[in-house]
Amino acid sequence: MSGYSFIVCPHDTVHGSEAWYRFTQYLAQKLDLEIHFDLSMDFQEFHERLGSADIAYANPKDTFRLIEQRNFTLIARADELYDELVFVANTKIANPSIESLQDAHIVTVKSMLPTNIALYMLRKQSITPAEFIDVESWLSVMRCVWQHEADYGIVYKDTYDGFSDQSKGMVNAFLVSQEQVAFHSMMISPELAYRKSDFEQVLITMNEDLVGHEILSQLNAIHKWTAITADEIVLMEQILHSYAA
Repeated sequence: MSGYSFIVCPHDTVHGSEAWYRFTQYLAQKLDLEIHFDLSMDFQEFHERLGSADIAYANPKDTFRLIEQRNFTLIARADELYDELVFVANTKIANPSIESLQDAHIVTVKSMLPTNIALYMLRKQSITPAEFIDVESWLSVMRCVWQHEADYGIVYKDTYDGFSDQSKGMVNAFLVSQEQVAFHSMMISPELAYRKSDFEQVLITMNEDLVGHEILSQLNAIHKWTAITADEIVLMEQILHSYAA
């Protein structure tokens, strides 16, 4: 297929892919480029397309994968939208708090970003858990805490928010992070780097455009785009590389 390929993190298309098709059409029209949206049904498919995509809206780990492996250029991030986590506890624990995590056994998905953010958050407060227990999914975290296999757990906030009330009732969500240190990024390949300023202009002014504003209202929690600062990228990279469980 000719033109430029655009891929989006499956965490974001799961809420509805139609708005991303409209977003792609908007970009194509404003930039006078032929852009097609390649929907990834899961992360395996998304990662298979990282090697050939021209434009990407990627989570933090994939952002740095594209920078390091394909020399992608950062364009913008969603304003006031960050990757955060929820600390959960077994419901039989009375009054859990962040201080309760000192010397605690915490179940999490160790390979995923929320674990890094949790470590960053805990170290700032000089809290050292006894152990991070690795499981395969955020649902497994909920199940382990519910079944008393661990007193505490870490869950990606977007995933937790999508759980049913019944699932949420299995645990006590006692603390939501507000670190604002990690985010998804819009990026372009080296072949499009010469249009960087054009991409920035279209995205950052999108909310001021009548059609653009209407499309943004359909995207999950993205109300406007903002520029990414060098300090933000340095800190996010430090958290990914220096705060592993």
